[in-house]
Amino acid sequence: MNKQQFMQAMEVHLRPMDPLERAELLADYEQHFEMGLREGRPEEEIARELGHPIEIAKEALGDRYDAQTPGSDPFYAPTFEEMRPQQRGNRAARNFFTAIGLFFLNIMLAIPLGLTLWSVWLTIASLSLLVFAPVAAVVDFLYLDHFEYSEMFVSIGVFGIGILFALATKSIFKTFKLITLQYLRWNQKTMKGDA
Repeated sequence: MNKQQFMQAMEVHLRPMDPLERAELLADYEQHFEMGLREGRPEEEIARELGHPIEIAKEALGDRYDAQTPGSDPFYAPTFEEMRPQQRGNRAARNFFTAIGLFFLNIMLAIPLGLTLWSVWLTIASLSLLVFAPVAAVVDFLYLDHFEYSEMFVSIGVFGIGILFALATKSIFKTFKLITLQYLRWNQKTMKGDA
């Protein structure tokens, strides 16, 4: 068996191996041939010393070599892509259990916590309605004919507090919105297996 025949047989029998791993192993055997040829030895002698490609593949692949279909051609070796559906089954199981975990995490923790956060925001947003205190003082004066200086100063103070709550409402809304969107993206990444 010359170098070309040896390398082609190795390529065929190492098909179940990851392409990068296979390329690295084939490069090693290519290097053996180059070194032997530099020493002046014939290709056939180098191939005999290295061993038979089937035996080398069995040793390199281990259990993966035995994963061939029973009764098939003894020179058949499944490709790396043919071996992958087994991993997809594991991925489906992983996705199933991930979905169950996320469901319970969301039901038990994320949804109640999220509702609490948004309730706090709603409370602060409703306190920003204090900006209408001067309007209430004017209505009190116009319809009830009741006017006190202290009521006017209190309504101006409450108006200022209402403005502060309105500003806080805006910044808290942005923060809670960002947190909520990041959590939803994390859920998506976790389901895809990217997290």
